[in-house]
Amino acid sequence: MTLPAHASGLRMPSLRTALLLPAILIPLFPLTLSAQEEIDSDVIVMDAFVAAAEADVYDVLPKRESTSVFGTSRSLEETPRSVTLIESAMTDLYGIRTVNDFVSVTAGSFTGNYFGVPGALDVRGERADNFFRGMRRIENRGNFPTPIASTDYVEIIKGPAPPVYGGGKVGGILNFIPKTAKSKTAKFIDTPVGIATVTVGNYGKMSGSLEYGTPFEIGGMRSGAYVFVQAEDSDHYYTGIYNKSTLLQVALDTELSESVLLEYGFMAQWSDLNQSLGWNRVTQDLIDSEGALYLGGQAALKLDTDGNGILTPAEVSPYSLEQFAFADPFPYGALSDNQKAAFALDPTTVGYSPINHHQVQVDPLDFATTDSITAYFDITKTFNPNLKLKNQTFYDSMNHTKYSSYGFTADYVAMAFENKTSVEWRTFPAENSTVDTIFGLSYRYSDGDERESRGRGYQVLDRRDISVPGTANERFEGAYTGTGNVPYNWRQIGDFSDVGVFGLVDGKFERFGMIVSGRWDRYEATTLGTDTSGVYALADATDDAFTYNASLTADVTDDLTAYLTYAESSYLELGQGGMIARQNVEGGTWLQDSKITEIGLKGTLADQRLFSTLAYYQQEKTSFNNLSGAFDYYESKGVELEMRYAPTKQLSFTAAGTWQQTELLSTPFFLGLPPETLGLDPALVYGGRFVGLGAIIGAPAPIEAPTPEKVISINGTYTADSGWGASLGATYVSSFFSGYAQEVVLPSYLVTRAALFYTRGNWSFRLNANNIFDEKYYNPQFLFWDVFVSPSVGPTVELTTSYKW
Repeated sequence: MTLPAHASGLRMPSLRTALLLPAILIPLFPLTLSAQEEIDSDVIVMDAFVAAAEADVYDVLPKRESTSVFGTSRSLEETPRSVTLIESAMTDLYGIRTVNDFVSVTAGSFTGNYFGVPGALDVRGERADNFFRGMRRIENRGNFPTPIASTDYVEIIKGPAPPVYGGGKVGGILNFIPKTAKSKTAKFIDTPVGIATVTVGNYGKMSGSLEYGTPFEIGGMRSGAYVFVQAEDSDHYYTGIYNKSTLLQVALDTELSESVLLEYGFMAQWSDLNQSLGWNRVTQDLIDSEGALYLGGQAALKLDTDGNGILTPAEVSPYSLEQFAFADPFPYGALSDNQKAAFALDPTTVGYSPINHHQVQVDPLDFATTDSITAYFDITKTFNPNLKLKNQTFYDSMNHTKYSSYGFTADYVAMAFENKTSVEWRTFPAENSTVDTIFGLSYRYSDGDERESRGRGYQVLDRRDISVPGTANERFEGAYTGTGNVPYNWRQIGDFSDVGVFGLVDGKFERFGMIVSGRWDRYEATTLGTDTSGVYALADATDDAFTYNASLTADVTDDLTAYLTYAESSYLELGQGGMIARQNVEGGTWLQDSKITEIGLKGTLADQRLFSTLAYYQQEKTSFNNLSGAFDYYESKGVELEMRYAPTKQLSFTAAGTWQQTELLSTPFFLGLPPETLGLDPALVYGGRFVGLGAIIGAPAPIEAPTPEKVISINGTYTADSGWGASLGATYVSSFFSGYAQEVVLPSYLVTRAALFYTRGNWSFRLNANNIFDEKYYNPQFLFWDVFVSPSVGPTVELTTSYKW
């Protein structure tokens, strides 16, 4: 496929970054230089720190005030939104290694399966946005693992992003706060500190990290630095899956004067892994038998005619391996003779072949590599304890390439740049009353090149027989090779920008509180891209959006706070590579709407040893489906309960419970349809692929989304005075459908985990075990509902040894 000549007029991310970054930062230098000459009174204000029970050894009880939900500092009890705060001590204690593990401590979440790569978490039935220090990162749908170990704490905020941050998805956001050379009260550390950690486990798990923080001075200005380095080279419980990665994070803080603070740093990540599609040829018998009734069989017609070990477009195109299901039941006679020959399995190989949970669809040629860089530079001027001016600059980039032998190649190059200036001030209109006000403006720019090779007879989901090693007859050539045989038939090259103005008023009056915030955004987008037929065209558009939030709080008692929140938000419809599709720009469907109503009750009880929150929500959102050419409408509601309890110095508990229901109000589009759904014999058609509209197969509207209604997690920890301790936990997930065809029910399950730990002097040892009793369970695959499921990972054990100084 030849790129049109006018594409060269669109600059690439690296060049635009080189031009934009100095343009934003240069005007800030006069502020920083003049700040060095100012010696105001001591007005650096430390972050608020909420007193908690002395017994809380592992930060189970939330102590920090949060500024991430609305922009003003509030304790979690006073914050009128469901929020979970997870400190680094808790992630270590419960063996939280990826975003998928957050389900063990937060309500409203579920382990979404994005091709086996933990890039994003499902919150309230919707993929959550990832933020870094309050700034939105580039879209990450299973491209690379989002790092956890380098964070000081993580905030999981349910509902759309606050207007101060801009519009976002209605489900929620994950805000990652990196480790710095400051304590929880924002004081600089006094002496150098460091931690060296090594983790080993079964199935080839091996990782290590080194972190070091130190105070220092620059020209007499007090500063601090914190460096975190991590490397991993691990195999996996799934045979053939691997993960190699390196992470470098540097966070620096400098006081230019007693009233001006600089916060700056970066995070660089290099990831080399392969994706796991899980099991194909999914049937109820396969699930119920835990893999014993897998219908094996290899395609009868050998398509690799040149014998080079891979299927090229020239070898595949005569057989049209992808078929649109225009009727249900689908008439087998409607297939061409070539299709019948290519779709059929060899009768001599057909039969039930048991598979185990180690076996997934993967090939030695599969890979996914990513280079990602995130950087920030903040200047905060504190005029007095009640007036603050802040300018924040943020940069995020991703260079990602992946190939899966079932027929998919992707290459994503994307960057995002944002600069935001805000003013915060506090007034006291009356006794026992405060009003916090924030207003400001922001500019965000993104550009990139999103390339995918998909469809056109590739991505034949059930062709591979995973009970035997892969062969050339189901291994499709990738576009990454550069031979020109396989084009990137889906490509979106473009840029988009957003100028926003925002404001917030947060008032506290005696026992009542009110928050009103709003944001106006002006968006511009330009995309040179293909449609689903691979035809290029150029499209550009501008649009406005208004986002707002209104909340009320009331202190029912001294220990209980009730709240009500209503919010409406607009978010950008982005692809897997973070770009806006040309079709969306042309059709005016690139901005989508969402809204949420939430009511809740929070409390800190039992002499501040018990923190609990109960919330009920209803939310709606729209999404445009480029494949069906129609809007998808979603509606969900749910109840969430979280509890943190530290009754004694030795004992603590956490609990999280979710009941939710998410419905698709329109009929779905199927990227893969099981043959049984269409009334076909699998042995005759597993060599091909069927796609279709839900209306054709009789899928109802509304229809339940493939996500569980109930998720409950409980954890308990005991710590002895002598330094040893143990924790035990479990997560229950109710049964749910594997997809929108609703023909396969995935069973409910209970997964257990435990940890033993011991600390003596500078040394600490921790043994984490997951899925102790080898519970068998299954999760559906994102996009390919009904035709792919991921089997559970069996018992795993990890030993972590740390030395602190």
